Amino acid sequence: MKKILLSCLLFLSMVLNAQINLGSGSTDVGPAPISTYYGYSYVQQIFSKQEINADAAGNITGLTFYSNPSMSMVNSSDWVVYLGLTTKSSFNTESDWIPVSGLTQVYAGTVTNVNGVINITFATPFHYNNTDNLVVAVDENSADYDDNGDEIMHVYPSAPNSTLYFRNDGTNPNPVYPPVGHQASFKSAITINGLTPKPVPVCPSITYPTNNAVFIPLLPTILWSPVAGATGYKVSIGTTPGGTQIINQQSVSAASFAVPTLLSVNTTYYLRVVSVSAAGESSGCAEVKFKTAPPVPLNDNCIGAVTLTVNPDLNCGTVTSGYTLGATASGIAATPCYGNPDDDVWFKFVATGTSQKISLLNVTSIGTEDDDDIYFQVFSGSCGTLSSILCSDPTSGVVSGLTIGQTYYIRVYSYYGTGSNQSFDICVGSIPPAPANDECLGALLASSFPYTYVQTDGGGATNNGGFINACESGMNDGTWFTFVGDGETVNITVSMPSGSDFDPQIGVFSGTCGSLVCVDTVDNMADGETETLSVPTISGTVYYVNVGYYSEYTDELEGAFTININKESSDRHASGISTPALIKKASGIYPNPFTDVLNIADIDNVKSISVSDVSGRLVKMIVSPDTVIHLEDLKSGLYLVTLEMKDGSKKTTKVIKK
Repeated sequence: MKKILLSCLLFLSMVLNAQINLGSGSTDVGPAPISTYYGYSYVQQIFSKQEINADAAGNITGLTFYSNPSMSMVNSSDWVVYLGLTTKSSFNTESDWIPVSGLTQVYAGTVTNVNGVINITFATPFHYNNTDNLVVAVDENSADYDDNGDEIMHVYPSAPNSTLYFRNDGTNPNPVYPPVGHQASFKSAITINGLTPKPVPVCPSITYPTNNAVFIPLLPTILWSPVAGATGYKVSIGTTPGGTQIINQQSVSAASFAVPTLLSVNTTYYLRVVSVSAAGESSGCAEVKFKTAPPVPLNDNCIGAVTLTVNPDLNCGTVTSGYTLGATASGIAATPCYGNPDDDVWFKFVATGTSQKISLLNVTSIGTEDDDDIYFQVFSGSCGTLSSILCSDPTSGVVSGLTIGQTYYIRVYSYYGTGSNQSFDICVGSIPPAPANDECLGALLASSFPYTYVQTDGGGATNNGGFINACESGMNDGTWFTFVGDGETVNITVSMPSGSDFDPQIGVFSGTCGSLVCVDTVDNMADGETETLSVPTISGTVYYVNVGYYSEYTDELEGAFTININKESSDRHASGISTPALIKKASGIYPNPFTDVLNIADIDNVKSISVSDVSGRLVKMIVSPDTVIHLEDLKSGLYLVTLEMKDGSKKTTKVIKK
């Protein structure tokens, strides 16, 4: 009897140990292995051989996932699960799906959430060779979603781009031909049943600081993901690869370590963390390289202003880097501008034209507060007698009325106070002469299709024709193109180069340049995002296309862009489907202009709505909105309404309150 009992206990112990836990204890949430907050989802995750840390090859008999136990997932329970092997460690692009033909379906059916635990047992075990990385893919097919206010599946920080997911309320993705998804650096907390872990724990995954991070505080707290089976950790920090001059294998029990010694400014350090257990220490753990915050900026005051090179165009080929961290107040009030200049830094330039464009690029939050709201102010005069001539909360602005050869000063500061700091690149650009197609009468002819034109000198376009109000939504007079219709639908696409802040509107008109008749117009996207418009044409009719800044009230610079004009039949032939079918239908916002309320079409796909003024300041946030939003409390003027869609995309529309 004793032998039988001992054998049973031994067998039970082996069964309980035949599982590998990854991400244990994490309560962060995200769309892996599925999205519960959207109607449909398809998610692939790569778990590396190293992090699985199996003792030997074996059969995976099932998987266990974890969620918030107080939340429902009754509408997210129709799962198809696939497993596979891969040598890939990450997804290279947002469409770099592992073909489903290379995966094995291990489960299909309804899953049950019991107190936050989802157990899936395979009818046929999946053999893991303990050589390759493991792919876990889940296709969730329930049409509805669970409105818990957010995702509920537990995830943990992991290797960059080790997860690829698609989620949508209206599109049920086909795993054979999955749509473009989203890369992520987290994976689902998971138990892999059937495999026995090595006694020696795996290397920790350091979550802060990340590799090659900069502007790290001089007394940072190091963070990493807890490792199953680890009884402790050892931390080493040095100034050379493999070095331990600062911290030499400091033993800690928790998954964090507050550096006790003040690090040097603007210095590169190397960090390694290893896991420890009774069986030994993890080996081969990679180092993380990071750089500490620099000293107080040399341009902390006007007298130390850094001289900027003026670019000959608007392409910002030459930029100067700066940061507000550590800067102090110069004692010059913001008036007539706004914000708190308690961390202002200074620059200067010699004007080469009567107007110049100032741009802040690559703005990154580096303070203790996660905030990238940066502000700049331009002055004439000298450091002792400055006169403000431009205030800009947007990250770019045009300063006019300059005297060629005269020096002007720019100060940059975070809009908010203590803890809010940013790094950035600053650029001074020159406005080009007016382009050849500046006026409607000079419109460039698209004589054959497809027609493509790169407008590098759009910034020189004038508003001499005045605001164009032929359509209900007016716009700036920008640059012009023309074509003759032949009865087919024509697709017009305007795209901007990377980093562009140009927010274009496309207007299509018939009639004559002196008497334009609105055909259609579009301004659905935000700064730098592609706009597309499809226009059914009438054979023999002359059409005019204007690409201009979106506003019918303020004249702002157009930017560089590429326009493509093509017949829909040609697009269909090239891609197999029509261009409009490739473009997500934008949610409608109407009427515009409005009096007190706005109507939102396709509200079922909208997660939240934010309303901002033209400076970008948030004035209203609506979570779980209805089809009608009430804005009686807003003053008359121009506002930006941003719809955050349930598929993760955003759509910003300019609206006018009368």
